[in-house]
Amino acid sequence: MTPRTITALALALACHAALAGQKAPAPAPAVPQAARAVAELEARLDALLKQGTGFALRHRYEALLAQASATAERHAANPAAARAHLVVARCCEVLGKHPEKDAAFARYIDLLVTHAKPKAAAELRRNAEDLVARRELYTAIKVLRLMLAKFPEGNEAAYALYRLGTCHLWLDHYDDAIGALNELLQRWPASPVAEQARLRLARANLLQGKPAESIAVLAPYVAQHPQSPRRTEMLFDLAVARYMSADYYGALAGFRQVARQTPKSPYAPLAQAWLAKLRADVLKRIGN
Repeated sequence: MTPRTITALALALACHAALAGQKAPAPAPAVPQAARAVAELEARLDALLKQGTGFALRHRYEALLAQASATAERHAANPAAARAHLVVARCCEVLGKHPEKDAAFARYIDLLVTHAKPKAAAELRRNAEDLVARRELYTAIKVLRLMLAKFPEGNEAAYALYRLGTCHLWLDHYDDAIGALNELLQRWPASPVAEQARLRLARANLLQGKPAESIAVLAPYVAQHPQSPRRTEMLFDLAVARYMSADYYGALAGFRQVARQTPKSPYAPLAQAWLAKLRADVLKRIGN
């Protein structure tokens, strides 16, 4: 055996030994069957929604609804299948099957609460905010009541009550708005939404013709929180409430405070208009 052959053989053996010591690359993790099935459903739904929601596509939404329902039932024990109920809910919404949509969404939230409670809270918030942004307030109220039922304590409950109060206020359901906002302030007065809730509560009382209740809500808080970021709004509403309760001197002082202390705020020109009205009222009384 020549020296060249021996060298080549040694190199080959060394290379083989090095390769033998290497680990084979790990196979890519398999996507669970339930997750894969739901991802396919979601992709089909997204594609359908891009095409529209017209009558010509109704049969395709019906077919997707049937398949999503079957997937949710087949993988009922798998947390990954929870989103199949969301596909069912969105198909039902397109098809105008609103009771079925509500039931599917509630089932979706039930599964999230069981397996991933923080995700359930976030999903309820996101859904409620989307509905409020589209001014679908009656549907938003249903979602918020569901949220309150699933999360009866803490910041999530406070948020649900705040949004419920806001929706009722925008719908001119003043008693319901006042009830929700009062409950929030009594149970969680230091929650992140409490200050805005206080302002909404005062306005609900004003719109219901109860200025004394608005003054009781705002006056102590304004006095105790001089650095509040909502102080200007509260001072303005407080001045309106005092005007409505015939405390014209208190109203004059309040509007002057808003106009002078925050001249660049959107409430400053409103305060100036109220001051002009008060002066006209005074001149009218003097003239009479």
